[in-house]
This record gives sequence, C-alpha cells and structure tokens, in this order.
Amino acid sequence: MNAIKVLIVSIAAKNIHKALAPWCLKGYANQYASDCDILIQESNVNENIGDVIAGIYGQSPDIIGLSAYIWNIEHVIKIAGTVKKLLPSCMIVLGGPEVSFDDSLGAYPYADYVIQGVGEVAFAELINSIIAGNAPDNRIITGSNRSFCDFPSPFTPAYFSSFESDRMTSIKNQLIYYESSRGCPYNCAYCLSCATQGVHYLPLERVKAELNLLLSHGAKCIKFVDRTFNADKDRAAEILEYISNLKTDCTFHFEAAADLFDNRLLAIIAVMPVNRIQFEIGVQSVNPQTLSAVARKTDIEKALSNIRQLTAINNCHIHVDLIAGLPFETTETFADALNQCLATRPHMLQLGFLKMLKGSALREKVADYDYLFCEYAPYEVLKSNAMSAGDLLMLKGVERVIDKFYNSGMFVNSLQYAAEKLFDTAFELYKKLSDYCTDIVNIKVSLKNSYTILFDFLQLYGPKEEAEHYIKLDCLTFDAKGLLPDGIPRCRDKDKEVRLKSKPEYKDINIRVEYFCYDNKKRLFVYDKKNPISKAYTVFEI
Repeated sequence: MNAIKVLIVSIAAKNIHKALAPWCLKGYANQYASDCDILIQESNVNENIGDVIAGIYGQSPDIIGLSAYIWNIEHVIKIAGTVKKLLPSCMIVLGGPEVSFDDSLGAYPYADYVIQGVGEVAFAELINSIIAGNAPDNRIITGSNRSFCDFPSPFTPAYFSSFESDRMTSIKNQLIYYESSRGCPYNCAYCLSCATQGVHYLPLERVKAELNLLLSHGAKCIKFVDRTFNADKDRAAEILEYISNLKTDCTFHFEAAADLFDNRLLAIIAVMPVNRIQFEIGVQSVNPQTLSAVARKTDIEKALSNIRQLTAINNCHIHVDLIAGLPFETTETFADALNQCLATRPHMLQLGFLKMLKGSALREKVADYDYLFCEYAPYEVLKSNAMSAGDLLMLKGVERVIDKFYNSGMFVNSLQYAAEKLFDTAFELYKKLSDYCTDIVNIKVSLKNSYTILFDFLQLYGPKEEAEHYIKLDCLTFDAKGLLPDGIPRCRDKDKEVRLKSKPEYKDINIRVEYFCYDNKKRLFVYDKKNPISKAYTVFEI
C-alpha cells in the first residue's frame, strides 16, 4: 500500500516572506503522523492562482492543508474550491485565524475539515485518524492547547533545502520568521491575542541553538513573531545580550511594548552593533479612555519616553504604530497621538486602521460604538460614533503622505523645518500636505519629482529661499545622484572637489562640494556608505 500523500499549501503575503506555519505543521506531523509523505508547496498572494492550482493538481495529494489569514483568505477560497472540483476524493483541511472563529462552515463547503485553534497536534491526529479509517464525523476539530515548547523544530534539512539557489529566493533574501514564544499576556480587545490565554516560552538554549542554525545557513533578517517580545524582561535581556555578541551581519526584528523597556534592556540596546536589531512598537493610542475601552494597559508617558531614548541611541531602527478608529478616538485625540509619537523621532510611523478581526472581543461590541466595517477581509472599519467615514478617509490621506515622505527617511530636514517653523503641529503639516497631494494621482514618482512636490508645497507656507535650502540639503544628503528639483540653483564647487580627491581618504570615493547661499556655508557630501539607520550619507560643513 502506498503511503498517504499530504500536501501543505503555503500562501504567504509576499514572495520574500518565508512562512513558518507549514514547517511547524510538517515538523510535528513528520514525527507523530505515520505512513504518510508530507510535502510543502510554497507560494504567495502575488502568484497566479492558476499556477498554484496546477502545482497542487500535479502532486495529486490525498490530503491538503491550507492556513487562512486576512491577507490570503480570498486565495484560499478560490484555490480550495477549484481543487475540490479537480480532485474530489482529496480531503481538504483548513486552519488558521480566518476559519477558527466561524460558528458555521457554510462558507467553506469544499472543506472536509476545519481545525480551529492551534494546529500542529490536531493536524497530525487527523492524518492518523484518516489513515486508520476512522475519519471524524464532525467537520470542526478543536486545536490542542498543549504547550509548543517540546514540539519538534520546524528548522529541518527539508526547510533549508526548500530555499532555491536563485538569489531572489535564497535564505539571504528572505524574511525568516522565528517563534520563541506563543501567546500574549495581554488581552487588547482589537487583537486576536484576546481569544487565547497564557504564554508558552521555548527554552532559551533551544532559542540560541535554532538562531545559530539559521545564521549558519545564511539568514540575514530574522523576525521574531512573539506577540510582546519584552513581556518577560529578564528573558528578553538574555536573548538580546546573546544576539549582541554574535558574529553576524543579520538583523533581528522584534515586536515590543515601549513601556516595558527598563534600564537593563536600554543599556543592552545602547551597546548593540549598529542595525543588529530593530523594534516595532505599538503605541496605538494615547487617549486614556480609548486604552481603557480596549483593555490595553500601557503607561503612555513611560512608553513615549522610552521610544525617545531608543531613537536617540541611533543604532537600531524604531517603527511605531498607531490605530485609527478605536473606541472614543476622535480626530482630535488621534492628532494628539500622532503629534506625540512624531515628537519621539521614530524612523517610521505606521498609521493603521482598525480591523474587526474574527475572534477579537471588539468585534462583539460593534453596536456599542456604532461601528460599520467591511464584511470582507481585512474587515476594516468604515465609521464609528467617534469618527465619521469622512474623518477616516481624511486620515487615509494623512497616512499616504506620511508613508511617502516621512517613512522614506529622505526628507528629514525639510519636514523638521516645516513642522517647527511653518505649522503649529506635525498633524497640521501632514493634513495640509495631504490636501495638497489630493490631485496627485500617484505620489510614488521619481525621487526628483518627490522633492519637487515637497518644494512646491513648502513655498506656499514659507520663504522660497528656506524651502530651497532644506530641500537641497535633503536631496544631496540622501541621493548620490543629486538631481535637484528645477528652480533650485546648483552651486557645486568642482575645484574644491578636485583638491579633496587628491587626499587618500577621498581618492576612490564619489564626493560633492556644494555652496548653500541661505546660511553661506559649503558642505562636503561623501557618497561612500549610507548610515544603515538614517539612510543618510556623511555630510561635513567645510
């Protein structure tokens, strides 16, 4: 008798993301499911669905497993429905958060089974039952709450051999997910963590060994998927100290709570190699009434102070998140949050919009706040009793220009000048900039045109010579080509450049000497290496 063939189909959000879930399922099933061959077919939402289906059909599996998330649920539905027609005897098993909280399976008629909750144990046991001829009658299977601490490692030889030799899909060019803990000690009402209880931690020695294994195979960017990495401060400190001492150029990414950084953690971070780590920090709101309504326990004053300290250290990238649309969050309170967050000088500020996730406590309270939200993934909020649809659309525009101009990091001097001298608040700046860009269909234009857009905008609110100065400073600081917007004078001192190039330190380096009439200074721009945090080239006043 031939072994049962099980195919786990991974549909990631991007082609550079290496999904972890299928390898966790395979790692466990390989050890605890018998008489079966377990294969993984990896794809992403940008791939042609027909090609994905053709790959599945070519494998002719007996059982298919698909994990459903808000970013891939439409693909899962189309793929699973089509495969069921092509391979009617193949059993289709769905799992993941998008199917874990549905009372009815009417939306998934093609699914033979749906695993709701943690999947490793349940999936392996389901395979064993099918092989034994005891397939469950109930289509809904409850996942096991068992700790994952003793589960087999997903980082097997098969995992590493799945990276193709092609440079675009090699491990060096992929974001590698790593899970050192599962669960969250907090119960924020908008998050799926509120649907689970408890936190399980992998032993630290296993964490260190697996990180070493990933690094030995060439990983360059490892993202910890731990919900709140620094919830256990002592454990976080030990991991960070270990990472700090590694001989590697890999960057490690963590999601952290800003108010949980203590002096010990900040001291460890302060001596980290540049760009060794980066933090994504969810502030979400600074409104006490909002935080209370969503059961989010945060010391906002301490959180903002810690973010300010982290950005001042200037050796790691700091990404801060806000969520528009939370209960009691008006445009005024949200503007206050944006102003306070930008005052901490994060390298990136992401304005997210509330999503009524399946399984979240807030989804059960939509009537309490007069929420309207999209009925399809990602279930984004359309209005509430605190924010109108127009308010949220206005914030969409603000998000658009912040992402384009602030988050790129290439307009730092111009934006700081505008925020401090031309507008009363940072929010006013980005609101006005959003209004200005309303008629610009595509602001993702060339860098020169981007500087031109901002240059023209600044002249509406301040002297032209000041706008020229700061735009010119940014353009030459961040762009080695130095393509200044039309209308800004070029005052390049090529004779000075020739003299400098005769010096050993500048002999084989692209440099530029430029005169700035606004402050009557010459500046030397050295286009050798960009600062890995600020993305700026070195600039000297001469």
